Amino acid sequence: MKKSSLFENLVMNFSIDTEELSKTEEKKLKSVPTRLEILAEGFASRWDLDQVNQKLEESGCEKLYARSFYEACLIYAFERQMGYEEWKELFSEGRKIFEESDGAQKRFFRGGKITLKELEEYMEAESVSEELETMLLTRSLEEKIIQSDSAEEFWSFVQENIEKFSSVRERARYYFCKYLYFYIQDRCDRYYESCIREEKLRNQYGNMLEKGERGREEKFALEELAFLKPLTKLKKDADKQKNNMSLEEKKEYLENTALTPGGIFDEFNYFYFGYVSVDWMEILFELYGNFDQWPQNMKIRVAHSLGLCSQNPSSEEWKTASQKLFQMEEEQRKKEEAKDFVGGRNEGERKKAYQRGRSGEDFFREFITGGRDINRATLISFLLFVKVRVPLDDENKITMNRLNRILMNCGFSVLKPDQEFDRFVIRFLRSTEPLDVLEEEVEKQVIQGKNFYLYKVYRDSYCHQKELLDYLV
Repeated sequence: MKKSSLFENLVMNFSIDTEELSKTEEKKLKSVPTRLEILAEGFASRWDLDQVNQKLEESGCEKLYARSFYEACLIYAFERQMGYEEWKELFSEGRKIFEESDGAQKRFFRGGKITLKELEEYMEAESVSEELETMLLTRSLEEKIIQSDSAEEFWSFVQENIEKFSSVRERARYYFCKYLYFYIQDRCDRYYESCIREEKLRNQYGNMLEKGERGREEKFALEELAFLKPLTKLKKDADKQKNNMSLEEKKEYLENTALTPGGIFDEFNYFYFGYVSVDWMEILFELYGNFDQWPQNMKIRVAHSLGLCSQNPSSEEWKTASQKLFQMEEEQRKKEEAKDFVGGRNEGERKKAYQRGRSGEDFFREFITGGRDINRATLISFLLFVKVRVPLDDENKITMNRLNRILMNCGFSVLKPDQEFDRFVIRFLRSTEPLDVLEEEVEKQVIQGKNFYLYKVYRDSYCHQKELLDYLV
């Protein structure tokens, strides 16, 4: 059954006594995402906008977002307590308006390549409307939508302000990219400083420097920039007795190299999964694919975290550790096969479920390019990662007040002490030793037989616009 038909049936099912539903219909109803289930109930019960948003927030879902064209239509409909059929008629009138302008909105990352220079340009372009101005823009759009006296006035307003709409939650994307830029720039600055120091050594000692001593600090700093490709030219220059490239040329070179989101994801992922358990191997295989596809440094990190080898294992030690990891992979494969047998998945589904490859890298790429919405937990987790890894100035330092402002700007709920994940975040922010808090929390979850909060954070991120199109249209 098509998802749109499933949603339509769901609206109808909410209109009748649930006791009258068959088990098959109940099963289908439960398969629909919670956010869509609430929208279906809203249409069936003729809820107003406040009721819908309240229910969404209570269920841990994002409220309707005025800067999304598709959700703007829902805001207009629920404010007028329209039924589903009325909304479909309204939507069909204006869908073409947005689709015609959608391509023109993509000013950044059009070719798929992400460079540091373009990331900076995106950040600077979006920072013009940061903080209060951003909130006012979203609220202003929502107020104008609500105040439209007719569908004609609503569509006229949409056409006049089409450039203000976005296919994803633009504020969450902006903050993700902004702090990603801070993280990368910090690594670049360290590299530039190492270049200056190495140049002084070359000038001081000249030909007296052994080949192995040349550019040692410079090359070490480049290792921390492994998420930028290619760096071969800079590495070769570091080996020379006299640099051919000036510092400015190196800066320009780095600004135009391609950012590989997988490298950033590896660092972010390891920050939270440095304390892994056997129970967590499932997500590692899901995010990185089969063991032989993992980056070598990730293999060693995971093996060390599991107590299988030291941080810098000898070849013999690594041979033993890698064999044990292969055994774990085989055990995980058997678990998956057992689930397949019970769940009745076919061969194609099994391959898709187990061999997803580097899905974490794909998620990060789509976060940057605007192909996927960034959910609340992912944004918070990334900001905490940058907070610990990068020295931030007072204006951008991640404090509780600053984080709550960011969450509000993105349309997310502020930190709530009664929520388990939020309590962890509050403890993390208040602690003078945040990494100790992280380790304690991970250990607590393992003892309780649970996975850490980040276990499912990526799978909860998706494109709201695509979901709405799949189910509602």
